[in-house]
Amino acid sequence: MNTKNPRNNANIKRIFLTLTIELSLYAVLVVAYFLIVLRLLNGILTRLFQSDLVTYAILGLGLVVTQGVLLEWVTSFILNRLKVERVE
Repeated sequence: MNTKNPRNNANIKRIFLTLTIELSLYAVLVVAYFLIVLRLLNGILTRLFQSDLVTYAILGLGLVVTQGVLLEWVTSFILNRLKVERVE
């Protein structure tokens, strides 16, 4: 890859800027999810783990999938509002 080309340098800078914004946004959202959702569900999940492990596993998987979908949706929404071009 020729990094002396100004167009390549601009593309690389844009990619790193977008990546930095996305990672920062993901970090904030994951910490917020952890603090809010897991604290609210801590007692329920603990009791469910002790009483019905299969249901706990299914609920845990559902929470992970839901977190991923919501995280992607919220991040895409915010990046679109900020008019940040996403790199696919």
